[in-house]
Amino acid sequence: MPFKFVHAADLHLDTPFRGVATQGPLLGRFQDSTFRALTRITEVCLRERVAFLLLAGDLFDVKDRSVRARLALRRELGRLDAAGISTFIVHGNHDPLSGDTGALGLPPSVKVFGPDWEEVEVKREGRRLCRVQGISYPDVEVRDDLSARFRRTGDGFSVGLLHANLGRAEGHANYAPCTTAGLGSRGLDYWALGHVHTRAEHMLPGGGVAVYPGNPQGRHANETGPRGCMLVEVEDGGMRRRFIPVDGVRWHKLEVPLSGVSTLDGLLATVMEGVEARCAPELDGHAVRLTLTGRGPLHRELARPGALAQLEVDLREQLARSHPPVLLESLRDSSRPEVDLEAVCAAGGFARTLLDEVGFLAEDPAALARLWEEEAMGALSQRLKRLGVDALEAPRAEWVVQAGLHGVESLHEEETS
Repeated sequence: MPFKFVHAADLHLDTPFRGVATQGPLLGRFQDSTFRALTRITEVCLRERVAFLLLAGDLFDVKDRSVRARLALRRELGRLDAAGISTFIVHGNHDPLSGDTGALGLPPSVKVFGPDWEEVEVKREGRRLCRVQGISYPDVEVRDDLSARFRRTGDGFSVGLLHANLGRAEGHANYAPCTTAGLGSRGLDYWALGHVHTRAEHMLPGGGVAVYPGNPQGRHANETGPRGCMLVEVEDGGMRRRFIPVDGVRWHKLEVPLSGVSTLDGLLATVMEGVEARCAPELDGHAVRLTLTGRGPLHRELARPGALAQLEVDLREQLARSHPPVLLESLRDSSRPEVDLEAVCAAGGFARTLLDEVGFLAEDPAALARLWEEEAMGALSQRLKRLGVDALEAPRAEWVVQAGLHGVESLHEEETS
């Protein structure tokens, strides 16, 4: 019997969005965005007439769930319950079972898995559609491989619902660590995972698949692009998967090249054109991190004291008036001055000597190693370690090249100022 389900994770309801300006329409749009994403997930379930919804942990942003977040979850799951759609939930490190006060009940169609492995059969008209297995975090830190407790118990489609770090994904605490080989050995068809906020699919040995839908609402500048949930259609033992965006506020990282831009008016126009091209008008809002790149005559203007900050204030005000409004998360300057390196080499002098030395070091690993072993570099490394900064065990040629170019550019700025 064919059926559909939706897989979502990492709702982080009531994320505070620290750093968003308190004035204007932006703060409210950001604070409401996680709730609106949940509502859109509900609407996908209703529109697609799915059999059930899977929520793979971190429904709430903090262990002590806010009343607003709990009420919102109860309201949306109630809509699904009224439509005959079941919900299966596991809790993760942000919302472990120990943080549940029990003050708010959930509809009878909602199954919250406890701290021990459990399997539930999903039926329609007395016939089994599939099996869903799950386990929740009892508390914040779970270091064991919880996937080892899962197993195929019979024929038919089987789903594993788990909040876990597959393959030690970077940027996420290594909670409930697991591997593709381990998941594949359990014999399940679909692993509905949460914890990693970047959408990913991992094909498993034996034919199963492990899926991270990503979080349905980006929360900062490292969570860019469309965010949403997975719609899965199962028929005749096979499945089709489709990602559906549900985010209301979208984050972007945009680079704005200064090459060919000679005036501040031209720079503002270039920025606004780039933002308009990337920011879809149908969303509630956007947030952008802008980085100025390339070489151009405006670099010297922006290097003046206070100039970049003043440009940032002006851009922030203009972007906030856009439709939909756009939050300027930050403006960063990675541009460089216009320097003709061929002319520098032809002119000779100290700058030419510096470039020659950099080229020699970059091509000679032994010379690089000797540079790193010098007393001054060793002392710097020790000071960085005492400050908690990981120091390189060996130098990188590209860093030496960049340092040399910065030196030449500084000399050029002094000579032309």
